[in-house]
Amino acid sequence: MLTTALIVVPLAGAILVWVLPLSRESTSGLALLVALAEVGLWLGSARNFDFGSDAPQYATTREWFDQLGISYSVGLYGFQFWLVGLAIVVGACAIGYGAWAERERSRAYFGLLLFLVGSLVGVFAAQDLIVFYVFFEAMLIPIYVLVGVWGGPRRVKATLTFVLYTMFGSLLMLASIIAFGISQGTFELADLGTSSNDWIFLGFLVAFFVKAPLLPFHGWLRLSYTEATPEVAAILSGV
Repeated sequence: MLTTALIVVPLAGAILVWVLPLSRESTSGLALLVALAEVGLWLGSARNFDFGSDAPQYATTREWFDQLGISYSVGLYGFQFWLVGLAIVVGACAIGYGAWAERERSRAYFGLLLFLVGSLVGVFAAQDLIVFYVFFEAMLIPIYVLVGVWGGPRRVKATLTFVLYTMFGSLLMLASIIAFGISQGTFELADLGTSSNDWIFLGFLVAFFVKAPLLPFHGWLRLSYTEATPEVAAILSGV
């Protein structure tokens, strides 16, 4: 359940920040408190984490659609533990910087940052391809808004470019995931085998070329970095 808690804490914090009618200072303070609590929870989880284990730890699995082999499955292997920590620590630093910079419309801004942190943790902790996809796409939503509303003079162009590129990559990824999962009879990462289907391979290849991004699908990157606020750019480039 600890992995789920690492996902839920920032998401619940985002909802609190959105709904509580607090002042700008109180809103940023609450967001930072949630982010620091998340850091503390992650650091505390290291005490009992067995880095030599070959199995995911703090795992939770709940069946969603038995006939399709889809389940809510999250957990942490050793390398995932550090990726989750990266997202949490960078997210806390970003929220701290945003609080110092006194961002306008603070309830929306800090709620979106917390939502972004929770989604990133979900991406790195996912043990099911569908869960991975859901969190990956959920992660993009706050980025669209953070760049489009709080970005620089060319924020609208940056956001539209980002949306068009990532939607193309998202559709290819979804088609590849569905085709691969159906061919394997499961979407559980640990149970997946390999596929010799060239179309599935190409779908994943192009999707991650866009998402990474790599040449020649990197057109959204420069605009997004330059137009985003410093803390959002740090999350984009660092996590």
